[in-house]
Amino acid sequence: MKLFAVFGNPVLHSKSPNIFNSAFKDLGLNAFYTRIHPQSAEDIVKIIKDLPINGASITSPFKEDIIPYLDDISVDSQHIGAVNAVVNNNGKLIGYNTDHDGVVESLHESCISIAQSNCLVLGGGGAAKAAVYGLINHGGNVFICNRTYDKAQAITDKFGCELIDWDNFNTAIKFDIVVSTLLPQAIPPFLKSFKFNTLLDASYKNSKMSDAASKMNVKIISGKRWLIYQAVEAFELFCQEKPSVEAMEKNINNKVDSKNINISHYPDNDIKHIKNKNPDIIISVDGLNSEQQKQIIDEEVDFAFNC
Repeated sequence: MKLFAVFGNPVLHSKSPNIFNSAFKDLGLNAFYTRIHPQSAEDIVKIIKDLPINGASITSPFKEDIIPYLDDISVDSQHIGAVNAVVNNNGKLIGYNTDHDGVVESLHESCISIAQSNCLVLGGGGAAKAAVYGLINHGGNVFICNRTYDKAQAITDKFGCELIDWDNFNTAIKFDIVVSTLLPQAIPPFLKSFKFNTLLDASYKNSKMSDAASKMNVKIISGKRWLIYQAVEAFELFCQEKPSVEAMEKNINNKVDSKNINISHYPDNDIKHIKNKNPDIIISVDGLNSEQQKQIIDEEVDFAFNC
């Protein structure tokens, strides 16, 4: 059985196992996809090689930090400066970025034209960079806005998009598309002071951004669509087969049993144990005491079920 995983902190909330395991079953592949909570980007590489993991999805906060530890990265990843998928090619780790595909295909699925549209991207991390890259490549007039001005300025300098000041937002511009990569609990103070037609929210948990936008008579595209379409591209990289979107979305709303979470520990549990147990999450515990391990689990559970 081949092993795949999503690495993040936090990561228990991730719907990626639902998506990939449904596609594995649909195609009759002997594979399992789980979640892994690493201690660092360097730790991710160690785990991928050691277990081994055949293909890894990378989520916050490691999309940028992991790059120096990889053997090679794709041209898209180089331009974006972030990686969200890693292929383990016999110990050689190659990074890719499929997030920009997720943005573009989510909009196209909803019959939203990007070319010549005014597009606002909110945020300053790896997902925001991928969104800017995808929108610009498809002809959008792209603006970036982030609470941390320097991060927004760096993206402007990198991609040639327009910068809008978070603290002095230009409300005169009407946007066709807003892509939010903000955390679920974050909401811009200027949200209700400008007009826009469509919101693509990277968050697939309930978010303040989507809640507020739903009262403004705009079209909302769930982050689940972004998640699925970036996963389609990642799946092809991992398995050299094209998955069914319908199969991928079939179990996306399934939830981990909050009272019976199946947990394994790395490096305490070897690959044989992990493949037999099919854990909901693997915690990297090397060098951590029992209290530190408990804190990680408590924080994962709190984010997954209480946010």
